[in-house]
Order: sequence, then C-alpha cells, then structure tokens
Amino acid sequence: PGHTGTDYPDGHLRAMAHRTALNPGRDRAHSPGLGRSALHNPPSPHRRPRPPPRQGRRPLPLGPLARPKARALSSSSPSTPAAQQEPPPNQNQNQAKVRIAVVVPEQAPSHFRYPGAVSRPDPPTWTEVFQHLGSLLEWSEEGVELAVVEEGLDLDQEADVWLSVDADPAVAAALSSEKQNFLGLGRNATTTTNNKDVPPPSVGSTEETARQLFARKNADDLLYMVLVLVNDWVRDVPRVSMAKSKGFLGSLRLAYCMLGNCSKEVLDCVRDPTCKAALDCLQECGLNDQVCSYQCIVSYESPLFESFSQCVLQRHNCMRNFARVPDLPVVEPISQFRGEALTHEQAEDILVGWLGEERHSWKVVTGQNAAYDIFPNQHQVFYRGKRKGRFWYDPVFQARTFDGDLVWRKRHYRVRRGKVPGTFYFSVLDNGVVSDEYWRIADVAEDLSWALLYYAGAASAAGQSYTGAVFVSRDGKWPEARELGRVEAAHAKCGIKMWELFEVENYDCPDAPLDPLE
Repeated sequence: PGHTGTDYPDGHLRAMAHRTALNPGRDRAHSPGLGRSALHNPPSPHRRPRPPPRQGRRPLPLGPLARPKARALSSSSPSTPAAQQEPPPNQNQNQAKVRIAVVVPEQAPSHFRYPGAVSRPDPPTWTEVFQHLGSLLEWSEEGVELAVVEEGLDLDQEADVWLSVDADPAVAAALSSEKQNFLGLGRNATTTTNNKDVPPPSVGSTEETARQLFARKNADDLLYMVLVLVNDWVRDVPRVSMAKSKGFLGSLRLAYCMLGNCSKEVLDCVRDPTCKAALDCLQECGLNDQVCSYQCIVSYESPLFESFSQCVLQRHNCMRNFARVPDLPVVEPISQFRGEALTHEQAEDILVGWLGEERHSWKVVTGQNAAYDIFPNQHQVFYRGKRKGRFWYDPVFQARTFDGDLVWRKRHYRVRRGKVPGTFYFSVLDNGVVSDEYWRIADVAEDLSWALLYYAGAASAAGQSYTGAVFVSRDGKWPEARELGRVEAAHAKCGIKMWELFEVENYDCPDAPLDPLE
C-alpha cells in the first residue's frame, strides 16, 4: 500500500526504553548511566525476532474488528519539533569520490527472479543487477560510484572497495590476497582476512552484516550492503552511521531526553504486554531489516506504542534523526490522458479509480519495497472528502503476525494536489510518527485496467527515507500480455527493474474493512 509504516532506527532506542523503565524514580543527575549496557549489547545484524511468551499478551484483533492506528494530518496540524529541525550539513561535500569495483563471471545468473507474468526464460545476470545498482547509488549517495568488472578483464585498477559474486576460486583467492578492502559473496565467499590463521567473521562484524544483507535477496538491501562497506571501510555514510550505535555520548543524550520528556509514555509502554512485545520484537531485528521491523509494528501496534513513539521520536526527536524526501530519480507524471491534457480533477478521478463499481479504488498487483508492498490483499481507497478540497487515501491490507494470524490493518492519509496535475502530497501520522510523501501517476491505461503510482517519502523523526512504486489494477491481477511492454517501460521510467518487484497475494475479501473513514 505504498509506505504504510515507520521503521525504528536501531535497537538502541528499544534497549534504552527498557533501562529507563527499570529505574523510574532515579534522579535525573544519574540518568546518563542507564545507557551503557545498550552500547555494549548491540542487536544481532539479522536474527528473526521471536515473539514473547503468550502469558500476559493481549489478543490481536482479527478481520474487520481491527481498528486503524494511523490517522491523517489535517492542514491545520501544527508543525512538530522534528519537522522544524534544520537539516544536518552535507558531510559528503568536497570529499573524494569512493569507487567500488564488483567482479562477476560473464553472463552468470543472479538470485533475482522476474514475476511470473513477465515471460523471461532466464533470470537477470549479476552484470545487469550491479549495473542497475550503480544507478541506485548515484541517486542515493553522492560521491559513490560502482563499476562492474567481468572475469577475464583487467583487475589491476584502482578501487576503494572490491566485491566479488560467485567468482572463480582462483579469482577470489587473488583478490583476497591483493586487495585491501575485499569481500567475496555467493559461491567461494572470502574476505581479505579469511584464511587458515584468522577465524571467520564474528557476528556483528562488517563482513557478517554484509553477507546477511546480501542473503535477503532484494535490491534495497543490496544497495544498503554496499553503503555499509563504504561506511565501515572508507568514509562516513550518514544513513548508515545514524542507524548504528551513536556511542556513549549518544546514550547519555537519549536517556536524558527520554527521562526528561517521556517518562510516563516509556513506563506505560514497558508495563503493557502488547506495547512491551513490540519493543522486544524490534530489539531483535537486524540492521536495516525493514521487513522485520514493520512486521513487529503491525503485529503489536497499540495506542500505548503510538504514544511512546510519538513522544520519543516525533515530538522530542530524542534520536536526533533527520531525513529528506528523496529527489532522485526524477519521475515525471503523465501529462495527457485519453488524448487531452491532464487536469487536477482528472488526476484525482484516476486515483478514485473503480470506487463505486467496487468497494475499492484499486488492488495492488506488485510493489517494489520489500517491507511495505508485499502484504496480502492490498486495497487502495481514494475518495473526496465531505468538505470542499479535501481528498483522502485509505490503504487497507492484511498483515501476518508472528503467531501466523492474518489481521486487517488500515491507514488514513491526507492528500493534497501538487503543482503539476498528476502529482500529490500525502501525509499521515502512523504509529506516532509523521510520514510525508510525494506521489506521481507514472502511467495509466486509458480504460483504467491498470496504473503505476510512484512515491518518495520520509519519516524524518525515524531517520527514514524511501522510494517505491505500486502497480495496481481493478482486481489485483496482471493485465493482458499485450500491455506488459508498456508496463515495463513505466517501471523503467521510475528507475525500477521488473526483477525488483514483489507479487501480492490477492483473493476475494468480503470482510475487508473498506468503508471510508470520513
């Protein structure tokens, strides 16, 4: 349903919540000591979160009984401290460029796959995957460039980071012995320190973290893996360093902020079984594991958890986070529809889609974001409000909890027109954190049989920026084969390859809570 939730920056905040609650009556002058154990016990880079014991847990609502935990921001809502923050200076300005070289076998198939409706006999090659990753790097991190080197070509070139994927054993061995910053992935995995005299990478090490990100098999985590290597081996990458431990001084500031401003919310959360289960679950998620984080949130969301995150993250920004809505890639909306120049009213009608003939506007066929676009039975409901000029978006979707139950979740976005027809600004207060998004109608069939909606957004107080696209149709099914060429071109316009997509499980849902909230 687009971005339907907010991730939490790291395990540091969750650990601090527990330690703050252990000594609620402690004098503030002594509060800095509360954060030390969190610093020395970082979360595992990628462990599947374990649900807490059933005893004392509050049952989760099922089907239409599930109530929405996110609400739209009204135009009169005051700005929050997090939103008013000045952005941090660009630390990458005037820095030397970082060059990454990736060695792959010629025409070697990758572990990515095309959706079933896209008839391709072979998966994309690693050369194709990393060439695309080079474009993603240009859009996400200034000054970092990536070159793909196929085996048999010249390896005697300059690079700050060397990677190999499924490399020939002799090539991997040579790179391991000759290159300072080298990591081998896939078959014949090795590193510059992986030899008989040195033990394998430890849990939490750069190498282990990179391998676990690689194993998640999605483009976003592959991109993040490269940025982790740059951050740990070459220079600071803010979006990575902010997600890792902020050090001892950061622990002091976090403890002081939470105790001074949010002690009631922290105590209420850790004393409540459902809210504490959310914190425990998030504590187990690995670095940048958005899938794990959001599954924790949708499994254990509650009013107390919303109050906790709204106070600690949004209202007081105790984590000192900041994130901008990404500007790149530049995705232009459609300018014409049915042979005429697109107007704002027509653009809204496109979003409203099939509502009236169906209980929903659209159902999602595929999405690009591994965390937010993969839920079963994603319904999009766009509608005009009762007051003039009001427009709303209610994504309704199912989420699978750690108990294996399917629960309905619903969000409520305020939508405003952009300057150009076909562009929209979305805003929502989701589980206590504000998300702002910029949506565009990338393409749409004239008979409304399908549409592609691209979004870029940020939850600034959580330090999260994101992009994605949802491919939608009337019934959640792929259009006819003759449309697929245009569908692929529309995704390419958004900087998305078809092998990046996740297909959504769709079936009839008479119990879906699709009634508009206004």
